[in-house]
Amino acid sequence: MEQISSSKVPKIVYVFAILGGFAGLLYGYDSGAIALALPGITDDFGLNTQEKGLVVSFLLLGALPSIVAATIFEKKIERRNLLIWGGIIFIIGSIGCAIATSTGTLLIFRFVLGVAAGIANMYGLIYLSELAPPKIRGFMASLYQLSVNIGILASYMIGAANFENGAWRWTLGLGVVPALIFAVGMLLSPQSPRWLIRDGKIDKARKVLNKVRYSKKEVENEIQDIQLSLNHQSSKFSDLFQKFRPIVLLAFILTIFQVFTGINAAIYYAPEIFEHVGIAHASIIANYGVGVALVISTLISLPLIDKLGRKNLLIYSMIGQIPACLGMTFFGGNAVLAIISLFVFVFAFGIGLGPVFWSYIPEIFPLRARALGMGVITFAQYALNFVFSLTFPMFLVWIGNNVFLLYALLSLVAIFYIHYKAIETKGKTLEEIENHWIEKEKGVKNYG
Repeated sequence: MEQISSSKVPKIVYVFAILGGFAGLLYGYDSGAIALALPGITDDFGLNTQEKGLVVSFLLLGALPSIVAATIFEKKIERRNLLIWGGIIFIIGSIGCAIATSTGTLLIFRFVLGVAAGIANMYGLIYLSELAPPKIRGFMASLYQLSVNIGILASYMIGAANFENGAWRWTLGLGVVPALIFAVGMLLSPQSPRWLIRDGKIDKARKVLNKVRYSKKEVENEIQDIQLSLNHQSSKFSDLFQKFRPIVLLAFILTIFQVFTGINAAIYYAPEIFEHVGIAHASIIANYGVGVALVISTLISLPLIDKLGRKNLLIYSMIGQIPACLGMTFFGGNAVLAIISLFVFVFAFGIGLGPVFWSYIPEIFPLRARALGMGVITFAQYALNFVFSLTFPMFLVWIGNNVFLLYALLSLVAIFYIHYKAIETKGKTLEEIENHWIEKEKGVKNYG
């Protein structure tokens, strides 16, 4: 068969990647916007420590039912159409947060934003991975994570502009702008060719693939591979923990590493951390620094993910997080060292664990179980993030910056796990990755 990975990539693919990436930008904006809006909300609504945790984490809680619903109806609603609905819900949530008159109302619309975020984060990644040629699939998924980080940085910039006058409603409400762009962009984008083939719409899939692949031979080879993959019966929920148990276990453990090595402490609570060590103007310094570090590091990772491979970048990322966490633990009382350590930590995450995780998870699940597997893992990721975000302020009060010592230890464990257990997906088609699991189950070969 023709080596697809060496073929050229039509420029229109990058246009669709940018439009699909707005799903990530929206998630990033609505996640980051709350950081600099939180002081104003606290003043207006008189929030206590527990209520602040709820306002931050309710977006994550809202994602859980939407992930379940989207997974259930995935076979009936095509990926792109689900993303359009996600954009509409983002619009509703952004407007609702901007006009909230009480803590309860704000929590409701943060929950609504979470519903949209669950759809966007899960199906934005599936959509991009299924549309992308193997040669740049890692790049496109990393572009999604870059969009998340640009959204976070944009929310920090807008939040900083509104910080002094307490105009937090504008900070939250302006999320409606990228939401509109995303909804319209998805209307203009093609449907997933793999979903179309699964639904028996071969001619439509061929038209889409002719737009996003370089040669007709490449298109026909890919259609043949997808059809061969679909000869297997569609997976049931029970299959995830029987036939695909090694994949689910790998994905779930990587999810634990991504969440509990501490990145959300930096994104949501950087001002709290800096104020804890007495740094003046902590909110502005922390959020700008975190946002810039995320964007720059993810930009650096874009050309590396398809060159160095997923495993290497994950390991390098964890190696970089360890000294940064130790710096926060033992030198957190020093303003300069605290700032440097936190930014190094964010940079290390942004170059590997952030973009690679969301590129890697859709790749390792076979087509017949991809949406179901992504649903389970995305649900787990949001649930764990909810627990982390809700409890971090309390841990910061109880043990201070010693909490970062736990993140350093978990990062060390992650290095060994990834080295010995993760498989490499660089340069392989999604069907080749699926064949790896089949062959591994049969004991034919083992590659990593």
